[in-house]
Amino acid sequence: MALTAQAASAGRLAAAADPGTTIGAMLIAIPGALPPLPVAAELARLLPQRAPVLHGWLQAGVAHVAAFDPREHGCTPYEAWQLERAGYRPAAGEPLGAGLGPLLAGPAGADGEPVWLAELAHLSLGTDQATLLDPATMDLRAEEAAALLDTARPCIDAAGFAADPLAPQRWRLRLPAGLAPRTVSPAAVAGQPLRDWWNQDAATRPWRRLLNEIQMAWHEHPVNEARAARGAPPVNALWLYGGAAAWPAPASSAAPADIAGQLEAPHRAGDWAGWLDALAELDRRHLKPLAERAGLPARPVQLILLGGDRRATLTLKPRGRLLSWLPAPKKNWNAWWSRPV
Repeated sequence: MALTAQAASAGRLAAAADPGTTIGAMLIAIPGALPPLPVAAELARLLPQRAPVLHGWLQAGVAHVAAFDPREHGCTPYEAWQLERAGYRPAAGEPLGAGLGPLLAGPAGADGEPVWLAELAHLSLGTDQATLLDPATMDLRAEEAAALLDTARPCIDAAGFAADPLAPQRWRLRLPAGLAPRTVSPAAVAGQPLRDWWNQDAATRPWRRLLNEIQMAWHEHPVNEARAARGAPPVNALWLYGGAAAWPAPASSAAPADIAGQLEAPHRAGDWAGWLDALAELDRRHLKPLAERAGLPARPVQLILLGGDRRATLTLKPRGRLLSWLPAPKKNWNAWWSRPV
């Protein structure tokens, strides 16, 4: 049974080579599959009841686990995996997340120029900190984005920038010559204190000045008043990221990868009850049909399990006919699931 593809670029990713993929194996990527360490041990205790197939696979598979620093790479582990699958290799001094510009822009970014993106976003201001709302929850409509761009365009043009809409929630920005900030994707930053991520160096002052002007222009904007009336958060910021130029498509391709995205939203929200419910559904509807009588996959499978700060690659191979009658040796998967890498 095919899994639901969540990324807009999934078709492009599926045709790209995946480093380290077992030849002939079915590749399944599950973003949001690795919970943060403070809750991992408790969720591991519930896994046998809520996701028995996945639990059996964790016990049987050979795992390779790697830590991942979103601050260093400028993106989430899932975004990094997508970029690797698409054949992107950052230039010297460039964060991996810079490749999200051309990746998400698609054909509109294939002009050889650096592709910067501006995500229409909501900054939530608390008593002592600001946080970026998860971009996936913005519920932005095309007519709203168009009206906001019309209002912001005089400021954008006067500052020497240019903007072209790519999607309701995303614009392509062209920056003035010499401006090339080091950025982080909005998905990596969402829900975290912005003081730890906000670039305050002198080189980014033109962007911060423009952002401040746009925020003032959007204050009490009719679009935001209408959004408030329907219970949607106001659009009060732009988040800048990307910066790489498009790269040639990989010469070789691998077998398609299935993207099981059911866990991503509750993982980002820290909704662990919802995460367990989504995991149980994923286990029942998508993993169980792939399992043979003993519970292990009937064909070679490689699982890419992704979290907020690590990635685990789990390799599973069917047991021979004779061995299938014997209990499979169990690996201590908790050694990497619930403890630091």
